Amino acid sequence: MQKKRKAVYNPEADRRWREKNKEHRRYLTDRSSSRRFIRDKATEEDLQELEAMIAERREKLENMS
Repeated sequence: MQKKRKAVYNPEADRRWREKNKEHRRYLTDRSSSRRFIRDKATEEDLQELEAMIAERREKLENMS
């Protein structure tokens, strides 16, 4: 039976990925921040405003395709 390889943290590979994927990394960070805000801090007023913004964005995306 083969031994499983252990995962080894490679900070250099991490740095290279971050450099090559700046936009994707920014997208992931923004998405996480948005979710955290909605889940933990948003008031009822915030949620209503966000729902309106989401509806606008969906409409815009539908018109693009």
